[in-house]
Amino acid sequence: MGKAVSCKDIGYECMFTACAETEAELFEKTLEHGRVVHGMKEFSPDFYNKVLSSIREEYCDLEDELCKYEGCCC
Repeated sequence: MGKAVSCKDIGYECMFTACAETEAELFEKTLEHGRVVHGMKEFSPDFYNKVLSSIREEYCDLEDELCKYEGCCC
């Protein structure tokens, strides 16, 4: 099992879902997606809290990097 969070989980109209083995890796992927795709430059404490409260345990194909920023990722 991995950890996952999607943009929709935190209130964005985006199909992206990040998957990782640890919360730290998941935050790294989520922040990178926010910077690259959504043009975010800063992340508020509220943003971190939304991500943290939206993390769920689920099966993730951690080898699938085909849609790292656009669409699915797991």
